[in-house]
Amino acid sequence: MDALDYEDKHYQRRKTDLENHLYKTYDKIDDAEKLLVSAKAKKRSLLADKITGDNIYKALVFFDKLYAQMNEAEKREFLSQLVDNVQIYEERKENGLWLKSIEFKLPIIEKEFTLSLDNDTHVETVVLMSRKDK
Repeated sequence: MDALDYEDKHYQRRKTDLENHLYKTYDKIDDAEKLLVSAKAKKRSLLADKITGDNIYKALVFFDKLYAQMNEAEKREFLSQLVDNVQIYEERKENGLWLKSIEFKLPIIEKEFTLSLDNDTHVETVVLMSRKDK
């Protein structure tokens, strides 16, 4: 706009066109900034709702303390959110087992997670861990 010749006979029309174009550009920038703020707010909301590995680890470390603080209704709700299916034997086994399997519904695991308590349907792993002093 500074380069326009004010003595040109089309000066006013060119100046108006450039100002209109400039205002439309600023409107587009404002719209883009509003969309960016909205997207950032949605992202923060999603991250706040998401269960992170750190949160799960902390919950597992302090599970006994957390569970002890819950009342009976909270415990039932928690277990209904965590456990999908429990299968039990009709009668207690010779080795004392009465639970056949437990199916969990964990939001961090994409596939179904089942813990079987039968000896013939699960794999046991033994790991030797040692601590190295520096």
